[in-house]
Order: sequence, then C-alpha cells, then structure tokens
Amino acid sequence: MSKEKPPHRALVLQGGGAIGAYEAGVFKVLYFWIKKDIRNKNENIFDVVAGTSIGAINGAILVSYVQEKGTWEGAPERLSKFWEYISSTPDLSNWWPFWFNWPYPWSENSWMKVWDERHTINPSAATGEAARRFYSTKEYILSGAPKVFSKEKIVYDNKFFNDFPSIPNNTWFRYDNRPLKESIKQYAKFPIATSFDKKQPRLIIITVDVEEAEIVAFDSYVKKDGHRNSEYGYDEKKKEYIQKMEYDDGLMAEHIIASASVPVHYDYAFVPIKYDYTKSEEEKETKLKEDLQQDNLKSHRRFWDGGILSNTPLRELIQVHQDYWKEVEDAENVPDLEVYVIDVWPWMEKGKYPISSDYDSVINRKNELTYQDKTPYDEKVANIVSDYYDLANVLLDLARKKGATNTDLNEILTRQTKSAHRTGEKRRYHDLLDKRFDITKLIRIERSGDTDDISNKWCDFSSDTISKLFKQGMDDALQSLAKYAKEHNKKNIQVAYDQLNTFINEINSQKSGQDSYNHYLIEAAKKAMLQLPDL
Repeated sequence: MSKEKPPHRALVLQGGGAIGAYEAGVFKVLYFWIKKDIRNKNENIFDVVAGTSIGAINGAILVSYVQEKGTWEGAPERLSKFWEYISSTPDLSNWWPFWFNWPYPWSENSWMKVWDERHTINPSAATGEAARRFYSTKEYILSGAPKVFSKEKIVYDNKFFNDFPSIPNNTWFRYDNRPLKESIKQYAKFPIATSFDKKQPRLIIITVDVEEAEIVAFDSYVKKDGHRNSEYGYDEKKKEYIQKMEYDDGLMAEHIIASASVPVHYDYAFVPIKYDYTKSEEEKETKLKEDLQQDNLKSHRRFWDGGILSNTPLRELIQVHQDYWKEVEDAENVPDLEVYVIDVWPWMEKGKYPISSDYDSVINRKNELTYQDKTPYDEKVANIVSDYYDLANVLLDLARKKGATNTDLNEILTRQTKSAHRTGEKRRYHDLLDKRFDITKLIRIERSGDTDDISNKWCDFSSDTISKLFKQGMDDALQSLAKYAKEHNKKNIQVAYDQLNTFINEINSQKSGQDSYNHYLIEAAKKAMLQLPDL
C-alpha cells in the first residue's frame, strides 16, 4: 500500500573545517538538480538538513535563509557568499623560498614556480600547489584566520610542568572561535525555529556533551510537548533523562558553535541549559564567567565538536525523523526518506593514489580514515533490518492463514528481547516490527582524491583553496548524480544525458539569483556528459 505522504528529502553534511566549502559547491548542484523535477514552487528542496561541525554551520545558513525569505531561491548564493566572506589571502612571503626574487617584489606565482621546478627535479618534493596549501595552513596556525579564528594564547601545562623544550611536550596553541561565531551571524538570522506546519525545513545540529560523552541533537522543530529541547543521558533506575537542554524560541549561534568546537584547538563550547533570549551577549558572558570563577557551572553544559562521535549524522537523522513523526505528527504514516550525503573526506580509490610515507601524508591519510563517511555500514545494517522486518511479516501472514490466532501471535510478540530502546528500556518482539519508514534513495557524493592534499587542509581558508573546493564540489556532484541516473535506469545512458540537459536548461531559465559560478556549473554539466560513458 502506498503512503499518503511522498518521501522527504534529507541532506546530511559532514564536518571538515575549511573543506566545508566543498559542500557549498555540491549544494549548488543539488539545488538545481532537484528543482528541475519540482512542479510545486513551494516544495522544499530539502525537508531535513542534518549537519556536524562545518556541516552544521552550512546547514544553519541554508535553513535560516529559507526561514527568513520563505523560499529556497537564492539559498546557494547565500552559502557561497558566506565562504567568500570568511576566506582570505595568507602572507606566504616569509616562508621558503622567500628570498628567491630578492630585491624584486614578492609574487605568489613566482614562489610556486620555484616549488614546481624543484618537484620536476625531485618528484618527492611538493608541487607548487601543495606547497601553497601547506604554508597557507602554517600561516593560519601561527597568525589565525581573520574571520574564523584568532590565536588566543599559548597554553602551558601546569600539571606536569612539561613546558620545557622537548618532543613531545604539553604546550599548545589555543584559538578563539568568536570570529567564526560573528561571521555566522552575518549570514544566518537567529533564532532558527522552523515548523512542519509552515512547510519549513528542519535543522538538526549534532554535537557532543563532554561530561556525558553522548551525542546530542539540537533540533529546530518542537517536541511532543510543543517545546524545543534535547533530552539525553537516560537513567535506567529512575526511568528518566538526566540532562535536558531547553531552547524554546529556537536554535542560537551558541548551539551551532557547540557542534564546531574542535577539542584542544578551541575551548569547550558552553551552552546555557535553559536559553534566556532576553539577555544580551555581555550579560550572558558575565554570567558564564561568574560560574566558571566559582567552579559552579550549573547553568551551562560543555560541548565539543560533533565529529568526535558522529561526523556523518545519518543514524541521528533516522532516529529524530522517526521520533518526530511517532510522537508529534502521524505515527502510522511516517514519510520515507530520500537521503543525500556529502562526504568531504575522500576514500581514495585503491591503487589510484600512492600511499606516501612522509609525515604530512601519513597524518593526512589518518585524518581521512578517521573522519570519512561511515554510512555504507549504516546503510547495510538498515537494509538487513528491513529484510528481517519483511520476512517476519510474511511469516505472520502465513501463520494467520494456517490458523494461528491473534492470541497465539500476541503471546510471542509481547515477549522481551535482548535489545533495548535508546532509553535503556527492554524491547518486546512487536517493537521490532514497529517499522515506520524506508530510505528509498541514498545518494553519496564523495570528494574525489587530490594529489595536492595536505594534512591540515581543514584550516586552509585561503581564497584560492576555497574556490577550488567549490568547483570540485560541483564537478563531483554532477558526475555522481549522472552516474546514479545511469545505473538506476538499467544503465540507460540516454536518461542521464536527458537529465543533464534538463539541469542546464533549469540554470539558463533562472531570471534571478545568478552568480559567477553558474557559468562554471554549466561547463561542469557538459564535462559530465563527456565522461558519462566511463562513469
């Protein structure tokens, strides 16, 4: 039996610092790709946006824009402008080979040329592009990125007095991410409080409570009691949640920053347990300082970057989607999901890129494996659960046909299982058959491997790199979508060609919202057409 409600589209945005510019490029493609098939102009491009770290920031900017404007038109441009705003041009003139052109004016192109010449002689040396990225991050680490973070202080270890010159020691740079918070507020209007009744997209922000060591999902939709809050830390003995974060009027910049506060580099993100929207920024900071000085942090909780426990929040998306419809809307008619995952940490095709043994390459590969997309496993488990669900229902129907009564079946279905709900309460067998929805489509757009990648790419906010990531996102997205169209139409390549042509026509038909990247977008679609036979 078909459902009354069509599937909801969901966007999952990974964390990855500056690599989040890639997500902005992918989103621009997804916007036009989905829009070309929408007949109702008021239909959401995405019904749910779930993000971690920089993905949470990108998601907040998008959902805030739709909340403010009442339309998705112009949302891609708002996101790209944010990235242009926070990007900058680092000064590389103090890094080797800074003396190469003395006493003539310094030039980045000439500086990179020296590296390329050395790479030609010695292939193990970095290319000019890799060197530009590498020393850009060095400059940001030493001097800060103007609209993202500033170097707050050098932290010395007073516990072990291990601040003398040794390797390793316990001295590190601490950065202040308040510039990033202010940059976000330039492009997102707070509070973000959306509703299904108003046909607004839902925003899910993933972070980690440091003390509870639990994933926390901040939500722009209301719960069953009509309020916005997040409960976690279930106490099995008391049969209740220990922690409850309240933000009734909607998500604020503090909730977004809580998802993007990288351990060690930044201090904890302190989020009010019950957000007071009447207080000014100064009053809130004063209250927090007083609590910290008195070692009495009862009004706030400490949070860290969500990427520690869930950098690709697919599982959290599934859970909050089911909870909302089960508890707030229509438990018998939960919309299925079409999910688009943007993966900024590349898998790298086996054998395509050599594994290097230099320090930066080793750290780079470690980071990629740590933060890369884990949804293939989640998807596999979800499919297995669906198969068991279908099998169980077939067997139940067969049992009824063979004469089993409802009493006989209920005796089995009410037995306790070994597994438990996330609350800790033991399930019954009938809970396993309480399936609410399917993931009818899962499209994963992965950032392609890059031989010029560096380990600290997460903090390369240079304008050149941001622009390259944006274009890379457009290229990869179009290739992935064209490949998906081809494979899911029995490898009928003509279907993919037609969709790419429709995509180009959709861009050309836009009377407003054009930006400098639209021309590149059309060229990327034409390039995908040429590559289609090999995809």
